[in-house]
Amino acid sequence: MGTSVVVCIKDRFGSAASCAAGGGVALADLLEQELARQGLAVPVKRLLCFGRCNEGPNIRIAPGGAFFTAMSRERLPEVVAAVQAALAAETS
Repeated sequence: MGTSVVVCIKDRFGSAASCAAGGGVALADLLEQELARQGLAVPVKRLLCFGRCNEGPNIRIAPGGAFFTAMSRERLPEVVAAVQAALAAETS
């Protein structure tokens, strides 16, 4: 199984905290664009809940990689770096 990135896009509607309310969908889109721009063929999967809504938006490198909470556009380079590290580990 290869590396992928999982982004929560859960919308809990109303006043409840959710990854969608924090921009999860836009983060997934931006991450796809950045990975493609860097030539990294890694799928970005959308998930409906990690069960950590109050910490979101949440992103996970799969399988079993880094977990990022309170994500923002400015922090996406951290995710890209984790993807690069996961890909390097796959080939070593």
